[in-house]
Amino acid sequence: MSLDKSELDNRLFDGFADTSKRSYVYLCNMKTGVTRWSRNIVEDFGLPGEYLLDAGDIWGEHIHPDDREGYVKDLREVFTGKKDSHEMDYRARNKDGEYVMCTCRGHVIKGREGEADLFMGSIENHGIMDNVDATTNLYNIYEFWKYIQKLKKEKESVTVLMLGLNNFSEINDMYGYAFGNKVLREFGSRIREVVKDKGILYRMDGVQFACCLKDISHEEIEELYKDFRYQARHKIFVEEVRIAVSISAGAVVYDYNDDVQALLTSVRYAYEQSKHKHHGELVFFDYELLNDNKKNLEFMNVLRKSIINQFDGFYLCFQPIMGAKEETLIGAEALLRWRKEPFGEVPPGLFIPWLENDPCFWDLGRWIMKQAMTESKLLLKKFPDFVLNVNVAYPQLSHNRFCEVVQEVLVETGFPAENLCLELTERCRQLEKDFLQEIVGTLRGYGIKIAIDDFGTGFSSLNLLSELEIDTLKIDRGFVWDIKTNRSNQAIVKAVTDCADDLEVHVCLEGLEDREMIDFVKQYAVYSYQGYHFSKPIPMADFIEKYASDLNQMV
Repeated sequence: MSLDKSELDNRLFDGFADTSKRSYVYLCNMKTGVTRWSRNIVEDFGLPGEYLLDAGDIWGEHIHPDDREGYVKDLREVFTGKKDSHEMDYRARNKDGEYVMCTCRGHVIKGREGEADLFMGSIENHGIMDNVDATTNLYNIYEFWKYIQKLKKEKESVTVLMLGLNNFSEINDMYGYAFGNKVLREFGSRIREVVKDKGILYRMDGVQFACCLKDISHEEIEELYKDFRYQARHKIFVEEVRIAVSISAGAVVYDYNDDVQALLTSVRYAYEQSKHKHHGELVFFDYELLNDNKKNLEFMNVLRKSIINQFDGFYLCFQPIMGAKEETLIGAEALLRWRKEPFGEVPPGLFIPWLENDPCFWDLGRWIMKQAMTESKLLLKKFPDFVLNVNVAYPQLSHNRFCEVVQEVLVETGFPAENLCLELTERCRQLEKDFLQEIVGTLRGYGIKIAIDDFGTGFSSLNLLSELEIDTLKIDRGFVWDIKTNRSNQAIVKAVTDCADDLEVHVCLEGLEDREMIDFVKQYAVYSYQGYHFSKPIPMADFIEKYASDLNQMV
């Protein structure tokens, strides 16, 4: 039986049908009952063909049983003339047997005599990602991954430059999100004009962009970035308003032999360094430990594999926290260490900032918490008020399961919540205030104590004391090392400790190296001390031997 294809065979349909892989077009001749579908939906959902009779029933068989009744009812009203448009969300089964969310829209087109003639519309498959970002019209992060994988397969190298807009939230707050999207679009357009045939520009997560550049020197990238900064400062106009924005950028040379995830993490690390440490100057991924980019990425590959291989090479050391009055042990901070050949013992300041930009840090952070609680639990037999401090990084705190995972680890280890203190590291303070307050409130509701680490640096300020319910402020060692002679630091420490004391917040001074420093800071309202004068960070076995050797007899 041949189907009547009248009014369905035309070039316009072909053109619209191929514009997107995730948005399917359909056109139904309401007189003959024949419907034409995009080739993509035929392939993705295993339909019998591009032209179908009684397509509504055939497609209905793909719709989830719980959604089918509403679909049939709505479509019947369209074809009986009760309504001339159709719009609904439902789940549909693709060729792999998986249900994906779809949005279906359709409209009746009437003939010359006013009779229902054609029914046409589109079905959006939310299970497929388009390769173009809707806001900027640039290739998106999925296309970026495909391109890098292609280079890896073809054994080609490329320089990846990641750049992002600083303080973009201020533009959204001042002008609104719709205006902010226009700024992003204009910025992307300006940068694309600069790049032209030198490389490919992609819209990444949030307000970040990535540019893949071939056969380009460091000097040429520096010049390119200067042009980017000029465009951002002087050439962005939205609704006749000039918007001057500042940007930051990091760059890395990717070799096809290297791990793809290590590439993205490395360039994000360089970008973060540019944004937070170098005032937006271009930062090339580099470490002092290693002398070239290739060795750097090899180092990162080994580091990531250590996490995947059951945290091979990672271990914890513990630094005591002493009460200021009696100078007796009241707690300890768990500190991460990593030893792996051929690199040996790697300084934490070298690998931790990089790891905090990698998705694998979520698993590592859970391991750190569980390991620290497991190793410290024995100390509670001798020191029932002992408090274990564990650092929490931005990727952990911003994760939607963080509080749930903390509870899981407490249950698994049997460690008392009231003996745990989570230290929020600097980047955690970049989170939205309301979100941070909610997380802190939830954790304190469990009985967990909260500390602000490295207070006085980066994003910390005294208003944190009024915004967050915290138990301890840890004043950064940068304010302590020369406190005996530096009058400015003396005034700062006094102001912070007096304020904290009035609010009944404990203060811990870090970086105390000798007896003279300790005697000097006794004039301030300090609750606890931490520093090399008491002990450097040591493994738990040595810690117990030093502070609770009698516990070994209980094991």
